Amino acid sequence: MSTLRGHRAVSLIGAGLLVAAAVHHGAEIGAIGSSAGPLLAFALDGGIAVAVLVAGRRIARRDLSPAEEQRVARWIATGTVLAVAAFAATLAVRAFEGRPLVEPAFPMLVAAGVGSLGGAIAGYYAVRQSAEARRARDAVRAVSFVNHLLRHDLRNDLSTIRGYADLLDDPDGSGHAETVAAKASEGLERIEATSAVADAILGDADSSRVDLADTTRDVLAGVADGESAAIETDLPDAAPVAANDGVRSIVHNLVENAVEHGGPGVTVRVAVRADGDEAARLGGDDGVALVVEDDGPGLPPEVRDGSFLTDEAVGGASDGGVSGLRLVATLAEAYDGSLDTGESSLGGARFTVTLPHAPADSAGSDT
Repeated sequence: MSTLRGHRAVSLIGAGLLVAAAVHHGAEIGAIGSSAGPLLAFALDGGIAVAVLVAGRRIARRDLSPAEEQRVARWIATGTVLAVAAFAATLAVRAFEGRPLVEPAFPMLVAAGVGSLGGAIAGYYAVRQSAEARRARDAVRAVSFVNHLLRHDLRNDLSTIRGYADLLDDPDGSGHAETVAAKASEGLERIEATSAVADAILGDADSSRVDLADTTRDVLAGVADGESAAIETDLPDAAPVAANDGVRSIVHNLVENAVEHGGPGVTVRVAVRADGDEAARLGGDDGVALVVEDDGPGLPPEVRDGSFLTDEAVGGASDGGVSGLRLVATLAEAYDGSLDTGESSLGGARFTVTLPHAPADSAGSDT
């Protein structure tokens, strides 16, 4: 069953107040035989009701999420109830004192309208403040992750470039120029991926069509060049997902985590499953799954208990692998995916990232 959108609920409250005011003052005109007073009163309480209707229209144009609209509607309902209850309490006191209650309907309508309008204004600014605070938190997270990527990944690439550049002066330095050029290209790719990571975390990037299988092959080609690890792969020809270039950081961090924590001679198995079976096994929707497992010592305690997902795990003093896993979890969530951890059939750790399939008509490249 569909839920009533918040702006429609606001408009219904405004329309209800307007109809109630029109009916009440129309009856007044018939009772007293004069229209001047009732019309003046209707201009006040009816005008407030129209203002509530306008607030509903403005909320509809503010591009708020359904949850945010519902929050504004709750503020309006609360304001209306509180204002009516406060006025009803004054009437109860007057009745208890034995004082006459003269035409309470009109001030009751004014109180309800003022409460609704005040609730609309307060609710809108509360939602906007909450959104700005959430965006500020996301910005801090993005800066922390970008700082981690730049310090960790680019430092490694630039150290390699510097080392091979020193060897170019040797008489037998043939081939080192190609290594320098390759590492420089990898550094540039990391800068582009870092920008995509920040956009994804901040919600500024539109999802496009990215081939997860091809990205995985590209990342593994760089890992196999210099790591003392046995890499096993099970990759389909193509596995398009709805994401951006930040997917490269997901693959890189999971593989790097397995290699670094698995120890010398670790076996790392990397698979991409595009048939949705892995996502279904994890209880999620149909999607594309990236599975990275190893025969190392298994899941560290901070990963097993989920503490690596806390804000403290992002700081510069935290373990690089834990920060990398936090980045993976954050990016997976930004892409409407998920990260699952468990024990590997190889005896070590197993990490599964599930990402949504890219629509067939989505923009981007599968290669």
